[in-house]
Amino acid sequence: MRAISQTSPAKDFTPTPRRGVNVSRFLTQTARRIPDHTAVIDDDHSVRWTWKDLDDRAEALARTLQASGVGRRDSVLLVSANHAEVVQSFWGIIRAGAVIAPPNAALSTEELLSISADVAPAAIIVDRAHADFVEALKQTGFTGAVLWIGELPAGPSASSGPLGVEGTGYKGSARREVVRSSADETAGDFEVEEDDPCWYFFTSGSTGKPKAATFTHRHLGAVLMNHRCDLFPTEDENGASLVLAPLSHGAGIHMLAQVFGGTPSIIHPGGKADPATLWDSIDGYTITNAFTVPTILNRIVAGFPADRGPTDHSLNRIVYAGAPMLAADQSQALERLGPCLVQYFGLAEVTGAITVLRPEEHGQIPVDSAGIGTCGRARTGVDIVILDETGAELPAGEQGEVCVGGPTVCAGYLGRADANAESFAHGVFHTGDVGYLDERGFLFLTGRKSDMYISGGSNVYPREIEELLLTDAEVAQAVVVGVPDPQWGEIGIAIIEPTVTDADAAERLRALCKSTLAPYKVPKEIHFVETMPVTAYGKLARKELKTEYSQGRGSAR
Repeated sequence: MRAISQTSPAKDFTPTPRRGVNVSRFLTQTARRIPDHTAVIDDDHSVRWTWKDLDDRAEALARTLQASGVGRRDSVLLVSANHAEVVQSFWGIIRAGAVIAPPNAALSTEELLSISADVAPAAIIVDRAHADFVEALKQTGFTGAVLWIGELPAGPSASSGPLGVEGTGYKGSARREVVRSSADETAGDFEVEEDDPCWYFFTSGSTGKPKAATFTHRHLGAVLMNHRCDLFPTEDENGASLVLAPLSHGAGIHMLAQVFGGTPSIIHPGGKADPATLWDSIDGYTITNAFTVPTILNRIVAGFPADRGPTDHSLNRIVYAGAPMLAADQSQALERLGPCLVQYFGLAEVTGAITVLRPEEHGQIPVDSAGIGTCGRARTGVDIVILDETGAELPAGEQGEVCVGGPTVCAGYLGRADANAESFAHGVFHTGDVGYLDERGFLFLTGRKSDMYISGGSNVYPREIEELLLTDAEVAQAVVVGVPDPQWGEIGIAIIEPTVTDADAAERLRALCKSTLAPYKVPKEIHFVETMPVTAYGKLARKELKTEYSQGRGSAR
């Protein structure tokens, strides 16, 4: 980057410090505009709240947290399966000036304790299914407040359920009386600075212990507005958004961003996304938008009744991200559901906001020579650059690491100076994904650096092979991983989930690969599984498959 001109009148300019906009103000604004419109439906827990109800509950929780000793920038750990009070918790923690720290509720007690040690929570909000974790956390010396999902404060205008707060000297009804008195007499101090952290967004930990990407109020506000602008610009209070994935991650961002249109969030009853219940929810609640991952989108497509056509549903936008969607799956989804797909590419550190492939662009951008489709163009206000190993920017068509700059990039990792230095080198965020931009700015992802394996001295990126395998009508899912081999260093093996059992499938798939790929890219082995394993985040469990099929093979050399 060039040095600042010493003749510029702005050479010593620094921004004037100013108060930030607490992200929860967006909720208050919507509650004032459409107070009686529905904001949250959680029929599993008999909850239907208006925007005013939700705003009141966020206010009551914020004051409860402050009265419990939670200070500005303190962490509040949120561990729960999806529930209406998780939505309340997001808004209430942010309003209090605290930092929401929501790990995936499917993690083990040991994993949750490790994350807790990193964020040092001043309080926790937790569901009863995680009571053992609470006891284990107390054994580590935790003495902060414990608030239970299902028992959070209701606020002055909503019906109140029991409130239990532990670890503060108050319990049950006595605590409720104190909170009510505080709420009636004293307004909370919810002012923040722009760069106050408000969310620790945990990476999936696929390459090690999860890191806490830090979102500030300025950053999160920009991300939510970006989601609104690029992903569902026309959604309003007449629509409905289906919550499928855990709110602790991308689904939480999607949920918060519904606030701009006043679109209610519907928590999918039963929690499990099987094809039959998915369409019960979509039809029953007249869902107009949803966020999901490709594996769940494939289930939506599979469950769509055969006697219905692409206009026989209410969906305006199915937003999918979290993993590449193979070209064959995209084509099938477009054929069955019509032009309602919105793809975005992003990572935790960029809050998903790197690219968008809009509905009108799906199926219109040709795949590249390897059969890989585009994941779209840069999101509003985002800059994508392709860098080589030296940090030099590459021209259109040349493959390198995908790097990102702009307001959607997080402020860095909490307590990880080493990771910050590596991931934010050259002033941009390094995604770890490999790809290229074409002349029109469409991004094509050709692999992930961590998925790459080296066979006989040649770099192999699995995605190209997987895309080819998926062109076979009898292949439902395909994962290619590199495993140790004494001769080649590593060899590629393909794990296939077939649609039907076929005795000749292995030879047919091997011939398919040989017809298109260089010899060193052709998988040396093909294995079949009844069901492909997925992670707690709904992604294909590539790391676990690599570990399983590497066992007993010795070390690469």
